[in-house]
Amino acid sequence: MVKPEKIQRVENIKKILEGAKGVYFADFTGLSVAEITDLRRRLREKGVVFKVVRNTMARIAMRDLGYPDDLLEKILHGPNALVVGYDDAIEPVKVLFEFKKEFEKPQVRAGFVEGEFYDAEGVERLSKLPGKDELRAKVVGALNAPIYSLVFSLKSMLNSLVWTLNAIKDKKEKEEG
Repeated sequence: MVKPEKIQRVENIKKILEGAKGVYFADFTGLSVAEITDLRRRLREKGVVFKVVRNTMARIAMRDLGYPDDLLEKILHGPNALVVGYDDAIEPVKVLFEFKKEFEKPQVRAGFVEGEFYDAEGVERLSKLPGKDELRAKVVGALNAPIYSLVFSLKSMLNSLVWTLNAIKDKKEKEEG
């Protein structure tokens, strides 16, 4: 007979995972309570959830949500925390790897981005990609570049016209005066 509190834990994990764009598995062993608190704070500032889970509960919840069972068997061993991003799939790993540079932990085991599986190396490569805000800034910059060039060219032509007209005016004034 399954205990109701275990069923509730599985349901809570499902709620955390629903709507996630990026789900990552991190081994947090070796981090002090203060370091984990700092990591949680950094992740929370980016809208990311950090949840320590029991592997059995996570496996059941993720299997129910359609995650591949064979991959879960490879990942879910030892201490695990789920790191779940909703708005930006890349932001959670950026924060994890920035934190890892400072403290050499946690170890990121694997992840799912938009349903696609990435091993530890793949997740590390993802951490080097630009985030959503950075990509937006690049797109806006790329769209603005031609407009700035056009404005600069038009301004240059207008300046040339004004200088030419001023030169003609000065010449006529000298001829008259």
